[in-house]
Amino acid sequence: MARATVAVAFDQPARRNDAEALAERLELPLATRFRDPHDLHLTLAKSDRLELRVNAPDHPLAGGHPVVADPLALDTTSPAGRKLNQPLFKAVGVRKGNPFRPAVLDATAGLGEDTWLLAAAGCKVIALERHPVVHALLDDALRRAAEEHPDIASRIELRLGNLALGTNPVPRTPYPEADTIYLDPMFPPGRKTVEKKPMRVLRWLVGDDADADALLAAALDRKPHRVVVKRPRHAEPLAGPEPSHTHDAGKALRFDVYVHA
Repeated sequence: MARATVAVAFDQPARRNDAEALAERLELPLATRFRDPHDLHLTLAKSDRLELRVNAPDHPLAGGHPVVADPLALDTTSPAGRKLNQPLFKAVGVRKGNPFRPAVLDATAGLGEDTWLLAAAGCKVIALERHPVVHALLDDALRRAAEEHPDIASRIELRLGNLALGTNPVPRTPYPEADTIYLDPMFPPGRKTVEKKPMRVLRWLVGDDADADALLAAALDRKPHRVVVKRPRHAEPLAGPEPSHTHDAGKALRFDVYVHA
């Protein structure tokens, strides 16, 4: 399937200047008012948030809710949400009863759910996202989330870049070299589990992450203490060395862990 085309749109005339500035920054066109031909609209909505909307009326993904990055929808405050024995935390090196928190490079930040969970657990996180539209959605979400949870947001540094290509390399300051590099590439297409609309829209926008093996190689080449890869439970590991161990997360997911000797 061809990649989706994107234009910047706005709901209120007062946001036109902001929309024009965003379109110029992302090098995207500004949507025309009627029958705009672009598949997706990155929209400055009335609710003061960025939304990714399907503009093609006859497309199977048309209608319903827009795609929004919303870390505040995650449970990080209830007793269950604060537990540190969750598979994600175990995989990256967080241990209950141990005050140490690894510095994590989330090299496939996406809509930022795992980034936010790791920061809520006390990790300093460099969130690296390579697609400019997804980066813009996450940047907007972190701005809004910081108003309610400034302590969590202060532990996140969002950057635009691609670990596999070495673009916008991760700085060594203000954080030390990452103890853990975390990868969550697009899952292989054709899985039996039906993907939710946001992931289907993102797949249409960014593709299938065909370079996932190269991402793993680039992560291992940096020689962090560990590299963690989120995978479907029954999928093959990414090409490269065998994982040191895995953490199962329910019936659908697992985390492959590569520990550097």
